[in-house]
Amino acid sequence: MSRSISLARLDDWPIPFDPAVELDWGDPLLSRRLLREHLDQAHDGATRRTHIVSAHVRRLRRLLPEPPVAILDAACGPGVYAVALAELGYDVVGVDAGPAVLSHARTHARERQMSGRAMFVQQRLEALDLHQRFGAILVIYHVLEAFPRRQQVSVLRRLARHLTDDGVIVVEMRTRVDQPEGRIAGWEVAPFSLLSDKPHLVLSDSWWDERSRTYVLRETAVLPAGIATVQTTSALTKLDDVEGLFRRGGLTVMAIHDGWTRFRATLLSPSLLVVARRAG
Repeated sequence: MSRSISLARLDDWPIPFDPAVELDWGDPLLSRRLLREHLDQAHDGATRRTHIVSAHVRRLRRLLPEPPVAILDAACGPGVYAVALAELGYDVVGVDAGPAVLSHARTHARERQMSGRAMFVQQRLEALDLHQRFGAILVIYHVLEAFPRRQQVSVLRRLARHLTDDGVIVVEMRTRVDQPEGRIAGWEVAPFSLLSDKPHLVLSDSWWDERSRTYVLRETAVLPAGIATVQTTSALTKLDDVEGLFRRGGLTVMAIHDGWTRFRATLLSPSLLVVARRAG
């Protein structure tokens, strides 16, 4: 969600996972504005550009069971991965909290004549309950880090309950952000943002704490009626801590790749692709 406040009442430093300003992915207005970012082919800040998605789908094909296994695309966004996998013969269920991105996903599936193989449901991962088990689950992009650390474990447990006994889960994670430790602030005149559809001044500040592996990005829009602010918090996990996190979530890690490559992750890997199965 966002809130309208005075500059005098804006906290000097962003507060991680502050419920007053943390982005609500299920908010209809924010979902509509997020969709615009998902579909923007000028950057990879939400869903990746089309050619990158295509490369990722080819990589996933090597990690997933043979079709027609059922796949859960957790936090599917506008459904571009889900529909691409459906075109390969998989039966895909995409879940997301945002109504606008789900509406686009359904339209995309229909346009690609994949409505029979790709369906989309509005649910939050922390309350996921589909009464169905899947041969594979995908958590693409850096979805898990958007939850506080304790909640990450409960989200993994909930996902694990939706896996078949021989199913596989593939989770994309970051180990660090592309920013030095400390705080960076700036401003720009934006034609639009998550906070407004009209041109406005945006004040931004981001904060990365190496010790706690916490990153906060806060944006404040200066609007005619005052200011509004929204932020996203990320709780990242070090490579050495990944197996323990998944074990607490009821999963056994089978492999950790250096991002989307086929190579094994190292301490220098900025992102990971974790492949796991249900524990014993």
